[in-house]
Amino acid sequence: MIVICVEDSLLTVCALQQTTQQIAPDARVFACLTVAEAVETARENGCDVLLTEIDMGKNGTGGIELARQIKEINPRVNIIFITVYPEREYAKDVLRLRASGYVRKPFSAAELKREFDNLRYSVK
Repeated sequence: MIVICVEDSLLTVCALQQTTQQIAPDARVFACLTVAEAVETARENGCDVLLTEIDMGKNGTGGIELARQIKEINPRVNIIFITVYPEREYAKDVLRLRASGYVRKPFSAAELKREFDNLRYSVK
């Protein structure tokens, strides 16, 4: 399984990468700070699960747009959004993208594991 974690905070993306590696020890987990880096990583390595912040304002392009770009690379990517925002603020966009999950910050290993246990699309 190939997982790409995207967050514009270095501290948060490192925590997300480490937590993901704990709950999915056989996965290849990449940490990216920008949309461009995440798209390039997906093109080079593929992407089965995308864990991304919805609002990445510092970098100009948000997680919703990133998810759209990653879906062009792999239409069956499992998208898990991680955010401080309530679900209702992005509900339409999240549903249209057929996201697999939505986790509020601060996230826990148990919350991420629950999302990985219930992915929308199966992963080898």
